[in-house]
Amino acid sequence: MPQKAIFLHSSWRSASTYVWSKFRQRTDTYCYFEPLNEYLLTLTPEVINRFVAWSFSHHPPLDAPYLAEYRPLIGPVCGVPGFPAHLTFGRYCVTGDDSLPELEAYIADLASLAARFGRRPVYGFVRTDLRIGWFRARIPGTHIFIRRDPRRQFLSMLRQAVQGNPYFLQRGTVILRHNRDEPAFAPLLSAPDLTPLPPLLNPSNLREAFRDKLVNETLLRHRYFIFYFLWLLARQLGEPHCDLVIDIDRLSFEARYRHEIEADLSDLLGMVLSFSDCRIERYDAYLDWGASHFQAFEHEIEALADAVCLSH
Repeated sequence: MPQKAIFLHSSWRSASTYVWSKFRQRTDTYCYFEPLNEYLLTLTPEVINRFVAWSFSHHPPLDAPYLAEYRPLIGPVCGVPGFPAHLTFGRYCVTGDDSLPELEAYIADLASLAARFGRRPVYGFVRTDLRIGWFRARIPGTHIFIRRDPRRQFLSMLRQAVQGNPYFLQRGTVILRHNRDEPAFAPLLSAPDLTPLPPLLNPSNLREAFRDKLVNETLLRHRYFIFYFLWLLARQLGEPHCDLVIDIDRLSFEARYRHEIEADLSDLLGMVLSFSDCRIERYDAYLDWGASHFQAFEHEIEALADAVCLSH
């Protein structure tokens, strides 16, 4: 009988690729990178070959491109048949009561391919942290949440944008644009700061953010407002559905906690994994800067998120 799937849930720049890579190094797992990644809609062998880590990604070295496991699934022309592209960012807050037959069928196809190779499927998601309840109710598996300190995570997104890759910092706005009628997002969408939603970013607007020069505080406030609201919702509505939560900051710098997580994973999955080399960027030099810019309105965002959670 096939073993239950392993679901890794997180958001961008939370070191989830590092954790996912630990599972990928095993011979008994078949590890899918971001099963809801938009590139899967038009996937080709050439896209897989080009989809590799850039020089400043801070990702672990990989023996194969991120999307290599999808090669056998590419259709006659391109793309992964059955890939539910509209769910990449759409329907971001579904629960176990919602029906998503196309997503169930797609995950079943991925599981079938892993079974053909006699391996246990591992799904490294970064777009499901508010949909974990749906997966828990609909698809058998073990669910693990990977969490990073919100300020450090945001600073990682910002640092990537400064270096020319604003993708991660833009995701919050993209999610909101695809879910304007989502009740959970209503308090955020009605906030004066976000009416209308801020435009997508131009990397040149952020070039000086780490150079002690004038920073566009309005731009950063808008982005952090969105990011922190989504981070809080994931912690309050997503994490409770998981079998284990991994605090990546503690995993990096607390040996005792690292040993506890390794033991928990061994008990939960029957797998021995080592995180002895886990060392994420702390951004300590910038945390004071982050506090001075963001601490004053974090309580405001927390009040909005608490109102959502009380209604669930």
